[in-house]
Amino acid sequence: MEFLNALFTAALDNNLVFVQLVGMASVMVLALRPEESVRFGLGLWGATAVSGILGWPLYYLLLQPWGISYLAPIVYLMVASAVVFLVGGMLAAKKPLEERRDAMVICTAIALNACLLACPLSIAEADCTFDVGAGTAIGAGLGAFIAVVLFATLRGRVNDAQVPAALRGLPISVLTAALMALAFVGINGAVSGLFV
Repeated sequence: MEFLNALFTAALDNNLVFVQLVGMASVMVLALRPEESVRFGLGLWGATAVSGILGWPLYYLLLQPWGISYLAPIVYLMVASAVVFLVGGMLAAKKPLEERRDAMVICTAIALNACLLACPLSIAEADCTFDVGAGTAIGAGLGAFIAVVLFATLRGRVNDAQVPAALRGLPISVLTAALMALAFVGINGAVSGLFV
């Protein structure tokens, strides 16, 4: 039950992108079309979940006992980037050169996303058990996926609508992101404690 509570709380109630405003830049830059955003969002979900799940034992079994917990951000960033590029390289190995280049660009955007660093750091700060940490990691990735796909879908619909000339482009994107953040903050309380 703690796993499910942590999963849904991290995905909806404490969403990394719209509630904590972590990783918002890559969402606004890369979430252009829903087709591309699903691929980016799935990669971000997987990478965030893996970085959080790997971050728990790294912190509690290595960094904290040795008294070097101040190195946690560097260790998390190195491990998450290595996993992202390793998996991305394996998935793109048999593809044509152009698709491999596109895959490496997406891997770079995922590896530089702040969600990969924020997830394991928040798990380490929470001082939780492994199942709660795993639920938080998977939920944080799910929340980032939801944010990327929803933002790309809304952005596509807004671009098709008649928007005043002064609001086209970045201003309407920022306004859309603000309204989505308000909607995610409105979920606060509805999901937290649901599975307790």
